[in-house]
Amino acid sequence: MNPKTTLGAFALMTVVAMGATAPASGAETTSTVSRLATAHSAGTDGSLSSGQALLGSGNSHFNGNPVTIQTTNSGGLYSLNDPTRPGLRCGPLNGPVFTKTTDTWGNGTGTSLETACVDVMFAAQKHWDMLHNWLGRNGVDGAGRSYPASVGLNDVNAYWDGTRAVFGHNSARTKQLTSLDVVGYQYGLAVYEMSGSDDGNGAEAQDLNKSAGDIFGTLTEHYVNHPLALDEPDYLIGEEVNTVGTGPLIHMYNPSLTGQQNCYGSLLPPPGGGPQDHWFYLLAEGTNPPGKPASPVCTGPSSLTGIGIQKAARIFYLGIQRKSLGWSYGRARVATMQAAKNLYGCPEMNATKAAWTAIRVPAQVGEPTCSIPTPTPSGPPSPTSPSGPSSSPSGITVDPPSARVSPGGSTTVQIKLSPGTAQQVTLSARLALHLL
Repeated sequence: MNPKTTLGAFALMTVVAMGATAPASGAETTSTVSRLATAHSAGTDGSLSSGQALLGSGNSHFNGNPVTIQTTNSGGLYSLNDPTRPGLRCGPLNGPVFTKTTDTWGNGTGTSLETACVDVMFAAQKHWDMLHNWLGRNGVDGAGRSYPASVGLNDVNAYWDGTRAVFGHNSARTKQLTSLDVVGYQYGLAVYEMSGSDDGNGAEAQDLNKSAGDIFGTLTEHYVNHPLALDEPDYLIGEEVNTVGTGPLIHMYNPSLTGQQNCYGSLLPPPGGGPQDHWFYLLAEGTNPPGKPASPVCTGPSSLTGIGIQKAARIFYLGIQRKSLGWSYGRARVATMQAAKNLYGCPEMNATKAAWTAIRVPAQVGEPTCSIPTPTPSGPPSPTSPSGPSSSPSGITVDPPSARVSPGGSTTVQIKLSPGTAQQVTLSARLALHLL
């Protein structure tokens, strides 16, 4: 297990919440990145070797053509090895990183493994950027490093094994499982594993783990912000790869559409992550967001208003920094409510609470509370005259009710009590400074 950097994550998250802005899209332009820079790059065995960091040109299958990816030149050969994100590289399963004499990669087809690595490198680099710009995290491991990827697994599967991300193909063998959300999912599992501490192997911990991958995959899509013709931002997982020929693997706004659970309760094996996926959508988007799918609630008010995906992402991320042994839906509720309160305040904390309640995660002992003070209603003002006396229901008359005094000067006001009135009177003066 790699060392955690929880303290750094907390500090950076606070900076983001206090007003730092992030780009609406993760798209990178050559005008802002040096075309050629000297760097030290991770070799195919993970060691460091001298090389040059380049912006290679890739022909992708899921992300348009051409795309720009970080590559390395060493000894006259280019490789799919990112020296600016140490550890990130891509090659065939059980083979070396892809290497060639030109810095142009892939042919755009869904069956090409080199093209699959183009999509992996593009998505993993954007996932890294999203972690930095939206969440304040330094690399996938939290300490400035990423992990390698392998493509060409002869199976309808993709997985994170603790040291690398591995990608297979869909059931029709027409596409590699390397779309933005699937790559973001696998590297998101790495982020989740290396956040907080060990969550244990309970059913709820496994369900929350699965959902974390869905959330990070979705965040990667939204950060890149592709147009509709590509892997556009949505709350579907795996719709582009069509893994088993039935479309998306999950609809986060309504997990029951693909046989997952919308509501917390007796979780069904295998882990599906549906309840937390549903919570995240309700927190980010609400029940009836304009231009997005409606989302049902399991209990509580029928209408919720979302706080936006970036706020929801920071709350979720700060929550998992508190992950510990025995992690559960109840503990996730407490942790994210505290995160929302610390990052933003009462409205966001109450929205986080309402979203958990909406998926039937009940109130927990020790969860934070937050109330917004209600202004005390005031009655109509007493009539006053700038030049005449002021009266009040208490029987006190002040004449004049206000006065302007020059520095060093003085003025006199007359206070009268109505006959038969006994009052204790407190006098005060206010100094107003007008700076030109």
